Amino acid sequence: MVKYLSALFILLSFRFLPCAAQNIIGVVDYMKADDPAAYLEIERQWQKIHEERLKAGLIIGWAVYQVMFKTIEDPYNFVTISWYDSFSKLDQPVQDDILNKAYPGQSKEAWREFMKKTDDSRTMISSGVFHQRLSSTNRLDPDGMYYVLNEINVNPGKSNEYLKITEEIYKPVYDQDVKNKGRTSWSLWAKWPGNMKDFQYVTAEGFTSLDQIEHTHFSEIFRKIHPTKNMEEVSRSMEEMRTLVNTEMWKLVHRALK
Repeated sequence: MVKYLSALFILLSFRFLPCAAQNIIGVVDYMKADDPAAYLEIERQWQKIHEERLKAGLIIGWAVYQVMFKTIEDPYNFVTISWYDSFSKLDQPVQDDILNKAYPGQSKEAWREFMKKTDDSRTMISSGVFHQRLSSTNRLDPDGMYYVLNEINVNPGKSNEYLKITEEIYKPVYDQDVKNKGRTSWSLWAKWPGNMKDFQYVTAEGFTSLDQIEHTHFSEIFRKIHPTKNMEEVSRSMEEMRTLVNTEMWKLVHRALK
């Protein structure tokens, strides 16, 4: 599955996404690591660099996840995400002053060796850019340890209806579940178009444990918030307008947030 997203379409796509929550952009890299321990040791060292980027306001968050499960056959087994509060910050390289603050006194030769170890530790399978459209918390999740991701394709001409139902009917349920500590977060992200044959939207649900995933109270809360609505009918109408392309489960490994 090709997940590469063309930046050429970013500005052209903005007008088609009507219900933005706030300006949070996630750049997602899908990685294949043959030696997970060696790869994660490199990412642990990168964490200090990303923490300096946080202090400098260049990013608002960064994380590494192990992919525990997915329903597609793409070969990646880890995912890294850098979060930004502006599209203008996406293409800024890591400056020397950031590197020197993270690791004072490193020689250029040491940095070249570090970059080579980084490249050797994994293969980047693909990369994607996502814009947060709805969120139960309007912030990045500092508490979740496990995440369930659903990649979704919406039928042509149905995006506005899909987003409307998600915002007006489903989001209040997720909001309440977060308040009840039934989950740590819920959010919906729009993929910036470039290659639209795979999926358009992603929902991400955060949990503190696998047990919390198994004991969700969504249907109970739905009935309390929408006593006059039939959950099965709403679910059926959603299923008719969209296709679930892929489901994944991620486990947090490293995280740094603003």
